[in-house]
Amino acid sequence: LALAAQLRSFDVPFRIVDRSLDRARESRAAAVQARTLELLQPYGLADALVARGNASANLELHFAPGRTARTRLADFGVTDTRFPFILFVSQSETEAVLGEHLAERGVTIERGVELVELVRDADGIDVVLRDLTGADECVRVRYVVGCDGAHSAVRKLAGLTFQGDAYLQNFMLGDVELDAAAGAERLAPDTVHSFPGRWGVAMIFPLGRPSTWRVIAMSTREPSSRMERAADAEKPIAHELSLAELQSAVDDATGGTLVVRDPVWMTHFRLHHRQASRYRAGRVFLAGDAAHIHSPVGGQGMNTGMQDAWNLGWKLALVVAGVANARLLDTYEEERWPVGQALLRYTDRAFDMFTRAMSSNALVAWVRRAVVSRVVPYVITREPLRRRAFDFVSELGIHYRASDAVTEGTPALERGPRAGERLPDAAVTLDGRATTLQRELLAPRVQLLLCGDADTWRAHDDVLARVASRYGSAIAVRRLDRSPAPGVLVDAAGDAHTRLGAEHGAVYLIRPDGHVAYRCAGTSLDGVERWLEKWLGEKSTDA
Repeated sequence: LALAAQLRSFDVPFRIVDRSLDRARESRAAAVQARTLELLQPYGLADALVARGNASANLELHFAPGRTARTRLADFGVTDTRFPFILFVSQSETEAVLGEHLAERGVTIERGVELVELVRDADGIDVVLRDLTGADECVRVRYVVGCDGAHSAVRKLAGLTFQGDAYLQNFMLGDVELDAAAGAERLAPDTVHSFPGRWGVAMIFPLGRPSTWRVIAMSTREPSSRMERAADAEKPIAHELSLAELQSAVDDATGGTLVVRDPVWMTHFRLHHRQASRYRAGRVFLAGDAAHIHSPVGGQGMNTGMQDAWNLGWKLALVVAGVANARLLDTYEEERWPVGQALLRYTDRAFDMFTRAMSSNALVAWVRRAVVSRVVPYVITREPLRRRAFDFVSELGIHYRASDAVTEGTPALERGPRAGERLPDAAVTLDGRATTLQRELLAPRVQLLLCGDADTWRAHDDVLARVASRYGSAIAVRRLDRSPAPGVLVDAAGDAHTRLGAEHGAVYLIRPDGHVAYRCAGTSLDGVERWLEKWLGEKSTDA
């Protein structure tokens, strides 16, 4: 859906087919991160999604009766984004917002249609699509993107391996209502609750819809041998989760202080850590769970997949339109595969530490009660640590500095976002209207941002006219100045200049996915023209 939204904004023709007959109605992924919200801004969807979710949740760790640690999952001290929080909102709501956006723009999701055959050649791909009646349709396309999940048909038909393994633990999930047991305190609303109990663990998230709470629980009672659990990990779970089973696991974690009722959705699940060997096989690409799956530690999965789509979408759009060199598509795997690899490495280590800490061993349980419960409250309230953690979890810190598609120019800028890093946000005005850098510069074209006064840039009118003439609608020229003028982004307070390191003039090229493609100090446009010539000058010969 994220890829479709971006392609539609570029007016690129495409078809989106889905074997499922309906969108997700279960909650599934429950967190939308700051970087994802930033990238939803060009489509007018960020504020709509925030309105449906909870942007002011707290985190409360329950170590023992009367001993807790509490911190906010917002106000992390980050000032260069409009979204300094973790938004708790169900995946069904996220899909609904994106689906409504596409429908309003005439995009039809072809449901009950699956890909059953894929044959590639140098000039395109022949695919076979099968509908619910069993009828086949043969289609000739230029590119295929597999956004079709962990069991991706596209990945299998393209011959790409999915390397990794399954974790041993069996988890239970329920979207439910919760009551306090007799004599116990009710859960604080708008709060993520963690219960590392003697015989299990439970994480409880405030959903609101389709139910008030999401419960993820794991019981550590009656542990089997490692060999038995390893063999069992690859077997399908043979039965549906019952309310009694979920209640038992919650009792093990909470000491019987919560009563589960009125389930909307319940399921067993196991976690995997796998990554595709490649994200590209010629004209076939993978994104999201088709390319990588991992532990949900940090709420990264859906967000990483959507950001795969935004990285790929603008590149596909410009190449398909004949505006960009087809080599630009090589940078998708170059940029996103390391992100997936780093995420798997982090979540694997974090999950391993988590499961070790949740052992039912009596000594480990004592350490949790006597040591960890005293250390954690200090750690989670330290502002520098919270800011660093948010930088990772929010995905604001993801960069592509090593990519071939970004360039540090000369003279070098001493401060501000480097080439490959995310464009920070800052308040500005445009023709008297309050807005922000990101709202204006994340758009379906490359943005050339000129920082400095009008007299400085007037001397470069001939170069700017040449750039506009050659690259047309693929690029927009924008100006950032402290003084008001028609069509100029006005930074009267100077915050935008400071965050860009542009107090004495600077040049930035901003990619449609909000990352810096090129930058330099001063007013030279030579490096800009070289970047544009390399990536947009040699047009794609792809037919």
